[in-house]
Amino acid sequence: MISPLPLHPLVADIGSEIGKHWSIGPNPAPGALVSGVLHLDTMLSTLIVMVLLIVLGLYIRRHLTSGVPGGWQNALEIVTEFLQNTATDLIGERRARTIMPLAFTLGLYILLSNLLGLLPTNGRLKSPTADMNTTFALSFTVILFIWYSGIRARGGGWFKTWLSPLTWIEEIPKPVTLSLRLFGNIAAGEILLILLGALPGVVVTSPIPTVIWVAFSIFIGCIQAFVFVMLTIAYFGIATETGGH
Repeated sequence: MISPLPLHPLVADIGSEIGKHWSIGPNPAPGALVSGVLHLDTMLSTLIVMVLLIVLGLYIRRHLTSGVPGGWQNALEIVTEFLQNTATDLIGERRARTIMPLAFTLGLYILLSNLLGLLPTNGRLKSPTADMNTTFALSFTVILFIWYSGIRARGGGWFKTWLSPLTWIEEIPKPVTLSLRLFGNIAAGEILLILLGALPGVVVTSPIPTVIWVAFSIFIGCIQAFVFVMLTIAYFGIATETGGH
């Protein structure tokens, strides 16, 4: 049998750090899906994002005006109007008004979470969305709300759709695909950023390649937040479809 080639020490060191968290609690059993481990770094990052959202909301509320809007208000109005129009085109105005508060809040939270891990903290501060616990929690919360909304909108008709095996095949994977898509893209971006920054050539030839990759990661973070929001709106529209808008 041919033995595998040894990894370069630098790659091996970085590889050993992938998936590690600043944690407390007992070590989980091999293959365990649930354990008593708390990822403190993820919790800290989540609290930071929540504080940023609260501060941003209070700031905008204090400076809210019906006249000429300031920079932050103008930017949020543009984003809100874009999402509102997109949701209206997809599922109609009435249902768009229902899902927009959740969709907009999710978008802001996921966007800030995606970008947090790009700060130069030597990996001490990670994106909450680079932790599968966060993305699964977001996905299951969204799916449960969508199912609840479907029951309210369609009543017994919603339950009848579950008599078909196709509904099970379509609905059950939704929280898994939602969470893994977001987790995979953000975690991969942080890993590649670490690898790029650790390459000797990058150190010698200035930080330009790293800056380019950070800019690309910001773009990916925005796209992933938008994709999650659009899928939430689309799933909501399908679940609450009653033959009219």
